[in-house]
Amino acid sequence: MRIAKSPEALDKLLRRIESGELPKPDWIRLQGDCRLDRMKPPEREAFLARIHPCVLRGFKNAAAKPRTRKARLALWQSIARSGFHDFSEFGWTKNYDSPFVENYDYISAYQQGGIEALDPYAVYSSVLGTFDFSVSDFVETELCRNVRTIVEPMAGTAEFCYAGHFRYPDFHYLMIDLDEEARKRVLSQNWLPQANKHYMIGDVLTPEVWQRVKSETSGESLAYIGKQSHHYFSAKQLMRLMRLATDHVDFLMLETPQICLISEMGDTDELTRQEQEDAGFKCELAEAENGEPNPLTHRLSFQLEASDRKARKTLFNYHDWTFWAHSTLVAFADLLDLKSFYFHSDRDEFVPVSDWDDESDCEENVTFMLFTRRNV
Repeated sequence: MRIAKSPEALDKLLRRIESGELPKPDWIRLQGDCRLDRMKPPEREAFLARIHPCVLRGFKNAAAKPRTRKARLALWQSIARSGFHDFSEFGWTKNYDSPFVENYDYISAYQQGGIEALDPYAVYSSVLGTFDFSVSDFVETELCRNVRTIVEPMAGTAEFCYAGHFRYPDFHYLMIDLDEEARKRVLSQNWLPQANKHYMIGDVLTPEVWQRVKSETSGESLAYIGKQSHHYFSAKQLMRLMRLATDHVDFLMLETPQICLISEMGDTDELTRQEQEDAGFKCELAEAENGEPNPLTHRLSFQLEASDRKARKTLFNYHDWTFWAHSTLVAFADLLDLKSFYFHSDRDEFVPVSDWDDESDCEENVTFMLFTRRNV
């Protein structure tokens, strides 16, 4: 990390990086008198345009946020339009060493057209996206260090593969979904020219899809399914998926919510971010009518909603969603003769489920469960 304590110091630091005198740091930390909120918009935008190509991951802003809603929102939008987002706890981030300036300002759509104009995928990413973990967290573990193919079944917007390819442009990225519109959305994004990517339209519960994945795999392979997707499956479907996947890839990883009782997942979960509140709307996970959690079946129904004083919009419905408890996933794995691991974020390693550690954050954070047929 490099530190800049004044605009002059920031300018000097950026000049040294731009000239090649210094390598790009992961982060630049702005502190002291180096305050984006005190800069006039042209100066701030000019600095942000220079910071973007000079960092691998992003920057950290130590200054307090402006006091008024209007000023806070203006600052947030200027940074978001300059290719950085704060959906991660790490700071203002971009895709690793990405040369592309992505526009993360999803608030402008609301300002222009109200609740109906919000992009559901952008809102989802801001409140439920998993930005604190990426491909690098998993392929740098002892277990997955030889992985060279990333498979994203039920890919949707394929954020895992897309973000991962900037860090590992030489990997092979295979994505699968039933949604042709999702494929168009993903492939229209800014991918590196050398990216080895393939977005397949297919049903992940069919052997043909996984046979195709196997035929296109290079090196060891890791398949990843996000926390919202596999909960749509019935028990028979999920076991079928686990069997098919582990027959054709080396590792299957399922992202799950934190370890908790199903009864703790009911009612309404307030998700509103600061920029949403400043713009005038809120976001929440709301329990659907007659959708309260069933402690016997772990079934529940809810929706992701955005609302303001004038309107309410359901962004995504999660009807008849089964919260697959971690113990159930392990039981399925045992029936399929699979080995089961969980990701220990403090150790940055996969740990056998038989070796539970109270120091892991699985009860407070998302959990990554990994299954394999390999003799490891």
